[in-house]
Amino acid sequence: MNSRWFVKLAAIVCALCLALGVMSQTVFARTDAGVPEAYTAEQPEATFVVLGEASPAPTAADNRLSVPLYLKDKKVGQCAVINGVPYMGVAEFCEALGLNAQMVDNGTVVSLAVDGVMLLAQAEQQFVMCNDRYLYVDNGVRLLNDKVALPVELLVRCMGLTACWDRAQWDIRVDSTLVEPLVSGAEFYNEADVYWLSRLIFAMAGNEPLNVRIAVGNVCVNRLEDERFAGQKNIYEVVFAKNQFDVVTTGMIYVEPDETSVIAAKLALEGYDLANGASYVTRSGMGAGYECVADLGDLQFYTEA
Repeated sequence: MNSRWFVKLAAIVCALCLALGVMSQTVFARTDAGVPEAYTAEQPEATFVVLGEASPAPTAADNRLSVPLYLKDKKVGQCAVINGVPYMGVAEFCEALGLNAQMVDNGTVVSLAVDGVMLLAQAEQQFVMCNDRYLYVDNGVRLLNDKVALPVELLVRCMGLTACWDRAQWDIRVDSTLVEPLVSGAEFYNEADVYWLSRLIFAMAGNEPLNVRIAVGNVCVNRLEDERFAGQKNIYEVVFAKNQFDVVTTGMIYVEPDETSVIAAKLALEGYDLANGASYVTRSGMGAGYECVADLGDLQFYTEA
């Protein structure tokens, strides 16, 4: 591990601190961020396969609040099951799999550098950063034994491993023979998509928590995948479609977004849908022919009935 890794790791730590704490608003003139030819981001193939039903379901009265972790048929650790999701300490996971990682875990924030992977996570947050990508954590980043812990599925994905959680046999088996670390943010995100989506999110939900902002971003992404909006090929075209978003008319779309809105845009582009497939968002409701599928913060999210 050379010094450049540590310099970059330190930069990422600073970036996360800004992402978690910076809230600013600056009005600026419209600029040309470039319009992408098409939205192409796709979720990667599953690297964490879940088989069978958990029977009996984990309860506080049995020992199924944890599940063993195997590597090449050898038990190498134990994962805690939290709300039905296997979690493991980041340091413990790396040690169990024999990964030669450089790591700092102060009990609240963990930073990790291992070949091809740079990971940063903070306890009680809903996302992590990996290779400059933002990944959503449904149950949040947790603390186990005073160490930062993440879902095993997320750790497997970040490290580029494959694993199978057999809920009938009640074990998790990791295959480390093929390692393909997560593609970097520079490769995955389209700059213009992030530019306009983050501005729409901030303009419409700049005073809302992260989950609501992600849902606003979902509306745009869902339109790209909806044949009823077939003429809209990228985020720019969705945002500036005629008579769709009043923040375009008012000029709020040109207000520079805060860091939380940028993060929400990237999480939406990753494919995390918190809007239940909605293609419309409003504060005042919609008429007949539309179904409200999510009510988040001061916003309502609709699909066509």
